[in-house]
Amino acid sequence: MVSEINPYAAPQSAPERAPPLPSDFGRRRLRFAVGFAALLMTGSLLASACAVYDIESIVVSGPLLSLCAIILAVLSIRPGLRGFWILSASMIAMTIGCFLTIFLLEWSPGEAQTPIGAATVVFAIVIQAGWTIARSVWERGRQMQWREEG
Repeated sequence: MVSEINPYAAPQSAPERAPPLPSDFGRRRLRFAVGFAALLMTGSLLASACAVYDIESIVVSGPLLSLCAIILAVLSIRPGLRGFWILSASMIAMTIGCFLTIFLLEWSPGEAQTPIGAATVVFAIVIQAGWTIARSVWERGRQMQWREEG
């Protein structure tokens, strides 16, 4: 007679836990996340200066900063880095908002120069508060690493 083992039966013992990720992975993720946050904040200043000078520069700076914001959002999935979500979301919202404003109002570059340039300057000033977020996430990450080591 053939052994009657049901392959669909519930397991008889508790599954083993997955091995924890090495601590170095968290340190690298923290460094990359802080680096991308700094890139967003300094990049927004440069992009706003370029937009005030020549509005057509947002065709390049908008998608580049949005790509950095998406990468930062992916890096910030870890609970200790979720403070960066607000930076990522605000950058993506600003890019989409500028695009939709120009597209729906059918503005030419000359018509968009003043309002979009002013909006990017205000956004660049407001997003500088992100340095406080970056500092607090960095300090919290460093404290967690010290606890793990000590």
